[in-house]
Amino acid sequence: MARTTVTNSAGVAANMMAEYVFGGFLHFTLNVMGLQRDKAAKAWNARKVAPLSGKTLLIAGLGHTGRAIAKRAKAFGMYVLGTRATPRAMENVDEVHPADDLATLLPRADFVAIATPLTPETRGLIGRHEVAALKSGVVIADVSRGGVVDQSALLDALKAGQIAGAALDVFEAEPLPTDNELWTLDNVIISPHCSSVYAGWEKASFNLFLGNLAGWKAGEDLVNIVNPARGY
Repeated sequence: MARTTVTNSAGVAANMMAEYVFGGFLHFTLNVMGLQRDKAAKAWNARKVAPLSGKTLLIAGLGHTGRAIAKRAKAFGMYVLGTRATPRAMENVDEVHPADDLATLLPRADFVAIATPLTPETRGLIGRHEVAALKSGVVIADVSRGGVVDQSALLDALKAGQIAGAALDVFEAEPLPTDNELWTLDNVIISPHCSSVYAGWEKASFNLFLGNLAGWKAGEDLVNIVNPARGY
């Protein structure tokens, strides 16, 4: 039986998605919402901002995007934990753990970035039990896929203040229904699955394809080969 090799464009938006993640983190550590309210009221209120330096970041999924997030985290002076299906030492990551260790790592994290693909194994990866394990005051950024995080459990934790803030680019249903309570919460950033959309991403994807095409013609190894068994 003939076999077809399929490749994808994974990684072309990794840097942009990492910037989105830190934009979300800084939105909450700098209390941008409070500053905007003070500006609207023309109120000169004394405020404090919170540093990222010295804080612990947990990255669920150390693929292209996860590694780009880790690189930026080290620039901010953060301690970086990460999970991946096949753990190995990685640049900019202080501790690399198996994906199955995620639940034991969540209580250690001040910030959590979710950047894992959606597969049968990762669907519901962060459920009600995992959300309950998060420390109070944690900030989350989700650039994975809707279905990785239990949205109902996340909503309850946000309403209770256990999760201080969440930057959400993916949802179980997209577009997010207008009657969803997430729209009403001040401690949530909602974006329409656009963290990977930037000027030039189409060209970057095409250039990646052209590089693979040239490599295929030359009999060279291809990049970003899809593994059907893993789903990506």
